[in-house]
This record gives sequence, C-alpha cells and structure tokens, in this order.
Amino acid sequence: MEINNIPKAVKSALEYIEGETIDDKLMHLVVSDLKQSLRACLDRIYSFESKYGMSFNEFKDAWESNLIPDKYSHPVERDYMEWESLDDEHTLILSQLRNIQEEIFQK
Repeated sequence: MEINNIPKAVKSALEYIEGETIDDKLMHLVVSDLKQSLRACLDRIYSFESKYGMSFNEFKDAWESNLIPDKYSHPVERDYMEWESLDDEHTLILSQLRNIQEEIFQK
C-alpha cells in the first residue's frame, strides 16, 4: 500500500505505532479502533441486559409475544431500537475483525 501525502506530524506519530511497515501499522490501528468500538458497544448492550434481565433476542421474543410491559411507551421503544442497532453493530464489528484475522493468516 502506498500513501504519499501523509502530513509530517502523522508520519512522526506513526513511528510509535506497533508494526514494522505502514501496512502493519494501519492494520494495528484499525484493529485497535474496532476493538475499542466493540468494547463500547458491549458496554451499552450489557446495560440493556442488566436493565431488562435478558439478552436482546429474548427481549425481542418477549416483545413479539406482548410480554414487555408498556412496550409502546417512548422509553421502551427507544430502548428496543437502540438495543437492536447495538446488536447489529456488534455482529458487524465481529465480522470485520474475523475478516481481518482471516486475511492476516492467509499471508
């Protein structure tokens, strides 16, 4: 990978990033960022699991079975939408990390 127009300050900062080549350094940065995003996502997911005492799939099943009290109230609907989005984000981040790992091991 060629990167020609890197500002000097960024080049200088890259010297302190793990990896020998620019590709290695970028891979490390991307993986680190994905892991940080995953941790933040999981923190929010855990807060919903603690609040409702179940996983999102269990909550969704209970929702569809009309077992969630006040399911049409704004706070509960908002929680459902955010939790569903976080569940999708969690799946996406894990998929991206797996794809990177597979690509690394193919080299």
